[in-house]
Amino acid sequence: MKKYAMALLLITCLLVVYTPVHAQVDQPKPLEDFYAEYGYKSLDEAVKEFEQQMKMKVTLPKKLPSLTFTHVLARVDRVGGSEKLELNVEYLNEHVPENHFNVDIRPAENKLFIHEKRIIEQVRLKSGGKGVFVKVPGFHVFIFETEHWQYRLSMDQRVSDQFFPDELVEIANTVESH
Repeated sequence: MKKYAMALLLITCLLVVYTPVHAQVDQPKPLEDFYAEYGYKSLDEAVKEFEQQMKMKVTLPKKLPSLTFTHVLARVDRVGGSEKLELNVEYLNEHVPENHFNVDIRPAENKLFIHEKRIIEQVRLKSGGKGVFVKVPGFHVFIFETEHWQYRLSMDQRVSDQFFPDELVEIANTVESH
């Protein structure tokens, strides 16, 4: 019986000693690395690239939603694989995934067609232009145009208790037209 108990004690000690050495815990990739795989980079880099390719200055909203974000990443994207470009800006919080705000900017001549059935409400902006709230599952979406650009602002609906869709209009009103 003593031999059996000693063998069991030895096996237990070996398992305790060697398990941490051999156990590998997969660490999740940093958010920047994950997004980099899809062409995202710093906001400044992406804006500079977009402006160079479009040969025109773009203005980002001066106001952001009243939520906390840990990351701002952006990319220049070819819409549907075409030659039409769009600037995608993502404001993210790696600890609170629902804190997710997007700003997508494309030239006005390549604007999105919005079917009337998808329009929830039209709103007049301070600039005199109009914007529309559009029905998109899971997001509050507001689309408006300036002289040269079409902007699509979207916010995750899971934060509806902390964020009101009218805040998208306030954000849109901070975009200056050139």
